Amino acid sequence: MTDINLKQQLDLLSSHYNTLADTYGYSPHAVQQSSYETQERRLQILLEGFTDFKNKKILDFGCGTGHLFRLLQQRGFAGEYVGYDISAGLINLARENNEDGRFELRNIFEQPPEEKFDLVFISGVFNNDIGQNESFLQSVLKILFAVTEEGIAFNCLSTFVDFKADGLFYFNPCQVFEFCKEQLTPCVNLRHDYEIKPGVVPFEFSCYLRKSPHAVRKNNYD
Repeated sequence: MTDINLKQQLDLLSSHYNTLADTYGYSPHAVQQSSYETQERRLQILLEGFTDFKNKKILDFGCGTGHLFRLLQQRGFAGEYVGYDISAGLINLARENNEDGRFELRNIFEQPPEEKFDLVFISGVFNNDIGQNESFLQSVLKILFAVTEEGIAFNCLSTFVDFKADGLFYFNPCQVFEFCKEQLTPCVNLRHDYEIKPGVVPFEFSCYLRKSPHAVRKNNYD
């Protein structure tokens, strides 16, 4: 069951993206991206965490207009693609522009996934400030890591910046790493070295979580 306050925030977020979908149509601006170049750069960074995805079953969580599916197809993807989003407007755009993908309007707190996926990709989902971003991120990752066979890749805005935009949330990458390492899997990789825009100091990071037969470990050096 979704927390009442979280449900209200997700409803507001859904309405926000419905408005963007109506205003901008099938474009990066509908998903708060400044250009196709920056949008694809973020997605490419996530894909680099898993080299073998051609025949996998993939969940694109917060799929927006389904641009990841197009990027995968350009790379010879022949597997099964599923996209989840809470915005009906974005899901409609995704379906209209991607005939071969499966797109679902779904709030995973109310409708948990009923199937398994090899890989899960999450881009931009945690960027909007909803008042409880840290617990939201942790809950999403716990739900989705339980239904992935191989791993998850996701990105966040970083607190290692000299400017913060209103309405966005910035995560401490050290705290995100520690949560993933202690609560989800011992196999965690964090990248904070890439430029989204040429010449601009990295202002976001990506994490790659891989399934492991080994138990998680606590940080014993606090």
